[in-house]
Amino acid sequence: MKIRLRLGAGFPRVAALLALAVTVQLAPAPAQAAGFPERPLQLIVPFTPGGNADIVARIVAQGMSEELGQPVVVMNKPGASAAIGAEFVARAAPDGYTMLFGTAESHALNPHLRKNLPYDPLKQLATAGIIDRFPLSLVSSPAVPAQTLGEFVAHAKANDGKLNFASWGNGSVSQIAFEQIMQITGMRMTHVPFTGAAPAITAVAAGDVQAFVVPLSVAVPQAASGRVRLLAVLSGARETVAPQTPTAIEQGVNVTISGWHVLAVPAGTPAATMQRLNTALNAVTSRADIGEKLAKTGAQAEKSTLESAERMVRDEWTRWGEVARRAGLTAQ
Repeated sequence: MKIRLRLGAGFPRVAALLALAVTVQLAPAPAQAAGFPERPLQLIVPFTPGGNADIVARIVAQGMSEELGQPVVVMNKPGASAAIGAEFVARAAPDGYTMLFGTAESHALNPHLRKNLPYDPLKQLATAGIIDRFPLSLVSSPAVPAQTLGEFVAHAKANDGKLNFASWGNGSVSQIAFEQIMQITGMRMTHVPFTGAAPAITAVAAGDVQAFVVPLSVAVPQAASGRVRLLAVLSGARETVAPQTPTAIEQGVNVTISGWHVLAVPAGTPAATMQRLNTALNAVTSRADIGEKLAKTGAQAEKSTLESAERMVRDEWTRWGEVARRAGLTAQ
């Protein structure tokens, strides 16, 4: 028995429509809606309100709001050396609406200095751009009989292991920067952590501790008042806010260290969204008014590509991991 199907003259058209429907269903979804962002964004600052990082973040958030056409709301989630805020962003939806004000602590130090870190900055966070850098400096107590970095090193070696250095917290860039200086010079001093830069520099001024790596913007007024002695800037060249202070390199200590902030989002954020955020951030940090506001905090506005920003973070992760290993620092 033979069965014949009568398809009719309209069959070619039906077949074409079916094929088009299948094609539409199988076509990949766009990387990101062209209208991004379509609602407010949030910028997580992993530090308390009112501090230097919070001030910089709010300056940048306002600029980003203007560039993106949507509010960028700053939310403070402090604690655990920036780990609490970083984990919050790492676990957020990878859609670009939740961003992190990232630091050396959140990206490059925590993985080497904190046990059971609840996020992996290299696997769970993606860098959308560099926000700024801020120069660091080395200060000493006026009670220490040293006028230069070389004299301080000689004094520390003559009192091997008897002197102390301050930091603004365990696992901070302040601590590990001094560790690198000790590795290069051969000094041996004891770390004394404080709960911020203000109490740390107060202890240096009082002579309770003998040295401190601190942002240059904090050191300059303290040195001008005679409370501390500014021994060296840790930049690659002299800084305009302290032109008379030589670099560590000029004084025979081959080290350059600066603090930095980056804009980060959850890994897996669409490439188009990443590029949109990078473009907006570069537009913000290129503005003269933003540059002036950041300069008042001691920060220097930066521009970067997605690739150069990610490379910087990975280089810093490697660098500080090696310093921690040589110093025998273990995760706490």
